[in-house]
Amino acid sequence: MPSFACSDPYLERYYWYRWYGLWLNSIQPGVGNYRWPTVCEGIGFFHEPITYSAQCHMRELRWLRDPAHARGVLRTIFDHQKPDGALHGRIYVNHLQGTDFYHANWGDALLALDAVRPDDAFVREMYAPLARHAEWLVATRDADGTGMIDVVDQYETGQEYMSRYQAVDPHADAYGWENRIRLKGIDVTVYAYALFRCLERIAPRAGAPADPGRWHGYAERTASAVRGTMWDPARGMFSDVDPRTMTRTGVAAAVCFYPYFTDLATEAHLPGLERNLLDPERFWTPYPVPSSALDDPYFSAVAEWKGKRHVCPWNGRVWPMANSHVMEALGKWGDASRPALREAAGQFLLKYVRMMFHDGDLARPNCFEHYNPFTAAASVYRGIDDYQHSWVADLIIQYACGVRVSERAITVDPLPMELDFFELRGAWVGDVELGVRLDNGYLTVTANDQLRMARLGEPIVIHR
Repeated sequence: MPSFACSDPYLERYYWYRWYGLWLNSIQPGVGNYRWPTVCEGIGFFHEPITYSAQCHMRELRWLRDPAHARGVLRTIFDHQKPDGALHGRIYVNHLQGTDFYHANWGDALLALDAVRPDDAFVREMYAPLARHAEWLVATRDADGTGMIDVVDQYETGQEYMSRYQAVDPHADAYGWENRIRLKGIDVTVYAYALFRCLERIAPRAGAPADPGRWHGYAERTASAVRGTMWDPARGMFSDVDPRTMTRTGVAAAVCFYPYFTDLATEAHLPGLERNLLDPERFWTPYPVPSSALDDPYFSAVAEWKGKRHVCPWNGRVWPMANSHVMEALGKWGDASRPALREAAGQFLLKYVRMMFHDGDLARPNCFEHYNPFTAAASVYRGIDDYQHSWVADLIIQYACGVRVSERAITVDPLPMELDFFELRGAWVGDVELGVRLDNGYLTVTANDQLRMARLGEPIVIHR
């Protein structure tokens, strides 16, 4: 893995702690249902591969010199794909009963891995199962052809107990996994869009030159729905939609910012991002970002839902999973031409990392399921630490060190984070060994035998 040292001891400590957590929850191949190396979501009840967090593990593990573990995460899930294209939510070691289902952003996860560890054979291997899953989503979760994906219970998003579901059924919080509600979810629609775009892009490499048009059609239909039906221009926010009336629910949640990490959001939508996300009365808390807005009628910072403390409520707690998504949104738009968003992106990552230390104690990093947005108090009552339900080391590489990788270029452009020094060494991108060093405001980048220097704030672009 790449080595990292930094003048901010919290960033440095957490970087290595995250790699420890991934190692702690890793599984070597050859046991039961695990033919490939993979990673569990966490300890205890979560100690098995779970679809919702697999997307996170792929992003982190892509930085290992050997891509087997990152690829194994995806293979383990799709090894057990159901005949109709659906997926098991959990892969148990010796059975596949009662596995439920979770949505996940497979498209962006695969493209992130492929950007750093490109491999045509792996793309060909995964194309058909990913395509089957995409068609399953279209057939079963968008049967009415709206371009928007149905959520049918509060659990399958991984985000239970929040106003999103009450907006379409006041009894939604009383149901289990029975698939008794319908909500056109902004988060799962973004995930589907990312999968369509991924398939459109990789189809020629996968030996399916006739397929891009099909995926392009699905993606364009979804883009039109997100930018039209799901966008509220007056509020400047994307929203879930009630399929009974095809009107927006208006519930403000962290997932409403998910379109911003894709090209679904355009310059026209940016004022809404700044207006809502950076509002301290709604989302920009001392430790952002709460899963539901502060003005939500069910908001609770202390993990209570309707007056009772719950296991995994999303009505106001800060979830690292959501934070990783929001960081990608801020990172995408926080360039030099948008100084307010750029400054916010750097501060967000610092606050995100520092939230995950007990009382700010550098010797006690943690990763619990959820946190208080005002005090950073973790859900210690749950006893679930070392929870790999987010991506953080990857964010440090991408945004603190500034290493953004695309198909054609490596751009090094660290965010402003008040760092005096950092050094990243041994970050492999394809056959390029990358090193990045910041010292007294100057950036030094090595790429194999190339040496480039610039002032902090001046991007360095290395063409591939």
